[in-house]
Amino acid sequence: MTAPAVTYLRADGPGGGWARAAGPALHAGTAVVLYASAGSWSVPDGPGLRVLLGREYERYRAAGHRPAARARFAASRRLVKHAAAAVLDVPADELELARGPAGRPYLRGCDRLGLSLSHTGDLLVLALSLHGPIGADAERLGRSGCRVLLAQRACTAQELSDLRALPAPERGDAVLRLWTLKEAYTKALGVGTGLPFRTFGFRVEGTTAVLHDNTGEPVRTGEWTFATHRLGTGHVVSTAHALPPGA
Repeated sequence: MTAPAVTYLRADGPGGGWARAAGPALHAGTAVVLYASAGSWSVPDGPGLRVLLGREYERYRAAGHRPAARARFAASRRLVKHAAAAVLDVPADELELARGPAGRPYLRGCDRLGLSLSHTGDLLVLALSLHGPIGADAERLGRSGCRVLLAQRACTAQELSDLRALPAPERGDAVLRLWTLKEAYTKALGVGTGLPFRTFGFRVEGTTAVLHDNTGEPVRTGEWTFATHRLGTGHVVSTAHALPPGA
């Protein structure tokens, strides 16, 4: 199985090496995943915040008394605008982020740049593509929680069988890889929660994954690639990328 082309870049704050590398990688046909701490993209409250958020300012205000959620929301939008500006070679303040009916973000007037946002804790993840829809999801590996219940809720019978075959210490992180792959795929499709996770599955092989139906049979998806990657931050990031025909 050929590994999908994904470039991972740490992007803590505007400018720097990531901004110079993202555009060429995207134009060469690879997907780009930027990851950063939310604090490195913090936005001070004030008139500049309303300008940054534009029509999303009301969503920011809806976060109410949750200061961490509001700060992360604003930081993620700043990351999107600066990343898109670096790729498209336009000023960041000329870009406006909007959301489709299923909640998928996009840039107004720039449909060719696919993007997907994810966050967990203080980590922000932004996946970008110039060659079709993309979805991304991230989780912290080794985090506490009832993985058995999560697996039973989200996994097909074949995935549960594959999990049981793993050494016990590896199962928790394997569940999170499957979970993030499913989140990434539904984000890329733009269906939100409309596609139940137990109706499709994945078999992970290294940093790639193959889509299966709910019986465990591989699904022919020549136009889709799936990747899962462990960051140095202790998180797993998974992507689903739809390529144009013939790519």
